[in-house]
Amino acid sequence: MLFAVIRPWWLAVARLTGLLAGVGLATSRLGLVAHELVGHGGFAIACGGDITEARLFWFAGGWIQYKLAEPSNGAVLAISLGGIIVETVIGLALWFALARKDTLARRVCRGIGAALMIHAGWYLATGTWHGYGDGVLIHRELGSLRYPVAIATGLIACGIAFVGARLVLGALAGSLPGTRGARLAGMAIAVLLAGALQVGLAVGEVRLRGDNTYGAIMKPERERLIARELAEWQREQARLGAQISDAEREARARALAEQHRELPFAPVLAVLLAAAVAFGAARSGAAASRPRDRSPISLAGAATGEVSTRLVAITVAVAAGSIATVIALDAVFH
Repeated sequence: MLFAVIRPWWLAVARLTGLLAGVGLATSRLGLVAHELVGHGGFAIACGGDITEARLFWFAGGWIQYKLAEPSNGAVLAISLGGIIVETVIGLALWFALARKDTLARRVCRGIGAALMIHAGWYLATGTWHGYGDGVLIHRELGSLRYPVAIATGLIACGIAFVGARLVLGALAGSLPGTRGARLAGMAIAVLLAGALQVGLAVGEVRLRGDNTYGAIMKPERERLIARELAEWQREQARLGAQISDAEREARARALAEQHRELPFAPVLAVLLAAAVAFGAARSGAAASRPRDRSPISLAGAATGEVSTRLVAITVAVAAGSIATVIALDAVFH
């Protein structure tokens, strides 16, 4: 009897996990194309430049290199922030354009918009604070002002995460059978499994590729500074004729790391974003957050309100197509 009750719940959770995994992969892959090619590439061309090289990872990020005939600080700043700007614009467009009619399909699409804005906010906040990726230039230009800018941006991202989770996750949890606690627990399991899949694929690919250009772009300013000062110290010791042992080199590197220690803003922001998502989902209320329209074109089955196997198959197919698109576009530049 207990198995008969639990089995439909686990099947519903499995279908929801498949849906979230498919939506996440499709969003991240198409978002990557928008970020790198439309954002950075589009701004580079608009500023009179040419794209010289680009790399799009299958599951992770990417990079683009360009050449400007007449480089200026304004043009370089616009290009460096182009990807974040495009993600934010697309996210805002999805959020507000689909706000009129309350269907589960529209909620999920608005959630995709929120995810794009959260990623843009996360990347801008952490990049500005730590000086990596698209935030390197603004990190250097703002000086000490980078800290309040990063904090404000991070708080905005947390607010979007809360609102997006409250709108979308409660509605998706409502597609699961059982009590409110069972629905929220199933939602949490589906989110964790789908998220772990995407993070695992991204991290694994980055490590397997060992892309030096990507590694240099994503290296925090602190690490660059430590490396420069360590190299300068070694050159000075060589000029003085001193022989440096491995132990001395390691001790100097540790001393420089301690000297340039900074607050772990990125991990703290990650925890705050996760808390905002969890709080938003908990505050949604499974029953109260169900969309008013459950028509056959919505993401829930018309009869049972559950995510259908057919929908999961379609979503996974779209994700596969998005990955194939990234692979094809990456091949164009190589």
